[in-house]
Amino acid sequence: MEYEFERELIEEPAKYQDGLVPPGALSQSDKEWVQKWYPGETTAPATGELKPFQSVSADLKAGEQRDFVFKPTQSRRYTIATHGGSDTLLALFEQVDGEPRFVAADDDSGEDRNASIRHKLFRGRSYVVRLRLYYPGETGTTAVMVS
Repeated sequence: MEYEFERELIEEPAKYQDGLVPPGALSQSDKEWVQKWYPGETTAPATGELKPFQSVSADLKAGEQRDFVFKPTQSRRYTIATHGGSDTLLALFEQVDGEPRFVAADDDSGEDRNASIRHKLFRGRSYVVRLRLYYPGETGTTAVMVS
């Protein structure tokens, strides 16, 4: 990342003693890092469907993601959670006019817990649950379930 530094804040190297004023843009390295670690929109269709109380396993490599469709049969508060020893991120989108609209997300951030989203979802609407694997743990297999 590029940060501005005031005059005389940097002692060495001498060429930066008059301050450092970067162009205020993301470097190519920044852009690559963001694309690797943060799930963005994908043009690939969802590869699975989630049903309440049915765990779905996903074998992913670090940095990979998989999208699942969920269509609630009743309007109520649902919990969507991962299971296993992997470091994961969950993101929930509602399909609105064919476009994903962000609803909620949770990143277990390498903590000793699983990613989990609790949110009210509505019957007749379509949602996409995005699962991204940061670190595969011992097996590389993780699971996601709606309850």
